[in-house]
Amino acid sequence: MAKNPLGPLRDLALFLREGEDLQAHLRELAELAAGATEAAACSVMLLSEGDEDAPRLKLWCASQDLPAPAWERTPGRGEGIAGRVLDSGQPLLIADIARSEYAPLAHGREELGASFICAPVVVGRHVIGVINLSNRAGAPPFGADDLRLAEIVAALIGKSVQVERLQTLIRSRVAHLSLAQQERQVVARLTDGSVPPARLAKLLAKSFFRDLSAAGFEPGQIIEAASEIIGLVSSDIRRFKQRKARGQR
Repeated sequence: MAKNPLGPLRDLALFLREGEDLQAHLRELAELAAGATEAAACSVMLLSEGDEDAPRLKLWCASQDLPAPAWERTPGRGEGIAGRVLDSGQPLLIADIARSEYAPLAHGREELGASFICAPVVVGRHVIGVINLSNRAGAPPFGADDLRLAEIVAALIGKSVQVERLQTLIRSRVAHLSLAQQERQVVARLTDGSVPPARLAKLLAKSFFRDLSAAGFEPGQIIEAASEIIGLVSSDIRRFKQRKARGQR
């Protein structure tokens, strides 16, 4: 009897609905997405770098441990399988990746099945990332139903990312001031959740600089303020590494 996918899919939907901080639970998100699609492995890549005309993806979460190079890759449009889906905006179902044109692009699949799905994560009309799914070794290849299920999971993730980004804007007073200074079209892109966090951070940094300059602060004083921010970030990274080290003992 075929397994009913609605149970795991419901678990994923409830997790995304209740989760207030996705960044703290990314591994769990990837594992739930893999369970909802009965995949052996799941990873999610989101736009995080690059310009408007040349966006680049970066690995956001994965259900399995991946080597460091996987986290460092930033494919752009047309680069690799994920880059091709980013460029076309259309999902890709590969029944047997070893016998397909994408064989040279497949890496580290020794313990996985031959079938692969890459579906776009969309917010509004904007592709903000992709979800990658690999089937289990010895299992039948993914089919049309699996692809539709993957698109549902990608849509849930897209909406959750959108909500998280909007909540970030709502909580930030600096963001409120920055939005007030932007043109209507820019504000629409910012508030629909489709702007990558790296670009949003740059916009806020420019606004921060302009506001300090307009308030009469000298360049040296602005540099001191930026140094204070860097110090706070470094301290936060150290605390995160310490918590992670304690959790691994």
